[in-house]
Amino acid sequence: MADDRPNQKGPNTRKKQKCKNCEGKGLLKKGEKVVKCQRCHGTGLR
Repeated sequence: MADDRPNQKGPNTRKKQKCKNCEGKGLLKKGEKVVKCQRCHGTGLR
């Protein structure tokens, strides 16, 4: 679909929101390990 076009106008222009869990990095530190974010599955986007 045409959801993520930058020149889309209208009420439903969707910006890619950063994942709040990993701050858009896609990775989290669990103690010693670095693991993929559970919320965004490593994409960094919500």
